[in-house]
Amino acid sequence: MRLNCPHCDRQLSVADDKIPSGQRFKLVCPQCNKPFTVEPDSVGTTSDTNTPPSVPPSAPTADETDFYPPGAKIAFAFVRDPEWNAALTSSLGEQGYHLAVPGDTAEAIRKIDAAAYELVFIDHAPHGAEVLQRVHGWPGGQRRGVNVVLIGGEAKSLHPDASFRNGVNWYLHQNDVADVPRLVRTVIDGYEETSKMWRLAAEEASKPKN
Repeated sequence: MRLNCPHCDRQLSVADDKIPSGQRFKLVCPQCNKPFTVEPDSVGTTSDTNTPPSVPPSAPTADETDFYPPGAKIAFAFVRDPEWNAALTSSLGEQGYHLAVPGDTAEAIRKIDAAAYELVFIDHAPHGAEVLQRVHGWPGGQRRGVNVVLIGGEAKSLHPDASFRNGVNWYLHQNDVADVPRLVRTVIDGYEETSKMWRLAAEEASKPKN
């Protein structure tokens, strides 16, 4: 289903299987973060009977963005290795994440600019360099709120020096695809622990001094 946000006119794309049949439902626009209600009679999907079967649905445009339900955990993976993609899709699905998987650098840039991802995986390779540069350009508060993982051949998985050198939270070795379920749990749990320390430090810093 495709529809426009009534507040900012952003074109949204919503998977048909996430639409309640015959019921009104609420969406939150990922661009302006404002909620709006969709009435049952305004819903049109790619399987509408009004669309001739011989006419394929139109291709998504650069102005469209993925829709995620309010409160959903969302992740991003710009990884070209099909084994890694399959492993990440499975492991992140088990952790309750919705995963965006762009097909090329241009799409990756559009997607990473369009949504507030909690978890980001990027290839440590020339095709991922522009996306990583985008991440490095985020303001401090935004960057701290995203768990960024680089996948490459520079160092062994979870090596702290490789993470520091590349300005990411975690570095995973490309040969460790068989260990993805454990590594995904490790980077998620480790980031949550680090975030707790940041929050505690911020709370302490905000307390009035005697």
